[in-house]
Amino acid sequence: MVRSDHRYKPVIGMNVMERTMNRLSRPYANRRERRREETRQRLIQAALALMHEKPFDQVTVEEITERADVAKGTFFTYFPTKEHLLHAYIRDMTDEVYEFLESLQPEQAPSQWEVLRQVMLFIAERDARSVQITRSIMVACCQSSVLREQMLDIIKEATEYARAGFELGQRTGEFRTDVSANELAHQAIRLYRLSLMEWMMEREDEPLKPIVERVLEFYKPAFLAPRSTDSPTRADAPCLGTNVQATDQATEIEKETAL
Repeated sequence: MVRSDHRYKPVIGMNVMERTMNRLSRPYANRRERRREETRQRLIQAALALMHEKPFDQVTVEEITERADVAKGTFFTYFPTKEHLLHAYIRDMTDEVYEFLESLQPEQAPSQWEVLRQVMLFIAERDARSVQITRSIMVACCQSSVLREQMLDIIKEATEYARAGFELGQRTGEFRTDVSANELAHQAIRLYRLSLMEWMMEREDEPLKPIVERVLEFYKPAFLAPRSTDSPTRADAPCLGTNVQATDQATEIEKETAL
């Protein structure tokens, strides 16, 4: 589950700006590179502050550069469009998640489900920082084909990580083997996305993490290997096939809502 080409060592408990500055303080990073990264982060943080106030499609490049206190031309030195800026922020957040995943040492973990749970709660903690920003990101992905494709690439990447974890769990007997690891990974990712959608649309006054926790706990038996005394379709556990249909129906509702 660990990326062999991951560029940064785990630095947990830091925000994106602190991690970036930690990285750029290394001996091979010169002063000019550090200044560039500081400016890049100022632009990202300025955009996020504006997204907290209004939807992303209403935020202009002029407003971002004014809030960041840089010239308008400076923006295009770092980002071709404001959508590229948003993708850069999402990519930074994704790298932070992978750093957290690496810190869990998943290949040596006794339970791959616990690794999945910890990672999803870590993501939920960050998504819950601002419901306005999270909503703006979702809407922007629906409105921009470029941003949507970039987000789909990130989701595919995350699914590959999950698939690797499920494959490992299947080899150790933790997860069921009558369903492919790839399908288990898709359903696990879908559970988080549905939890996120429910929080944004219906329960923004509640913390996101407990919602994710409850959903994972409910569907957990559908992923685990049956106990030796049980049949694969025991009555006390949700059936993955049924859950797949339910999540497919929920996804259709999600698509209609986005439209």
